[in-house]
Amino acid sequence: MPSTLVVVVKTVAAAALAALPLLTLWLIHRRASLKARSALGSGLRLNPPRRISDTSMTLVTVDGKEDREHYFFDTETFYMRRGRAPTAVPLSQITSVTRTSDVIYGRYVWQVCFSKAADRKCVTFTNNLTLFNRDFLLFLEAVRKANPLATVDRAGVRF
Repeated sequence: MPSTLVVVVKTVAAAALAALPLLTLWLIHRRASLKARSALGSGLRLNPPRRISDTSMTLVTVDGKEDREHYFFDTETFYMRRGRAPTAVPLSQITSVTRTSDVIYGRYVWQVCFSKAADRKCVTFTNNLTLFNRDFLLFLEAVRKANPLATVDRAGVRF
């Protein structure tokens, strides 16, 4: 019959081994977030513009034609593109980037609000954030840097 000490040591070892994959994922995520922040802080030139919206699996049709709006950003501007002509909004005019409670295909819907010509406009989209695509995190950091008064929610791979 094993002693109590042996049972405790085996239990702690099993718990540590079970937690190791979770700890590894957390460290990878943490490192990627810090890398995104330092990339913006060091003045890294982003390949403009970078896409931050996900392609919806659901076709949106208006008058029988596909009508989708795609969202991009670079170091100074947020772009909304429907068709060929993009609409540009300076990142300093963005007042909030918030995660809504709506979920589409397992992804939360994000809302970006900005002031343009004394009007407040909001757009919603699902982001394209994955373990290997961190452009949406770079967008959040760029908004924080351009407008420190803006309300910017935190994002993660799970949301």
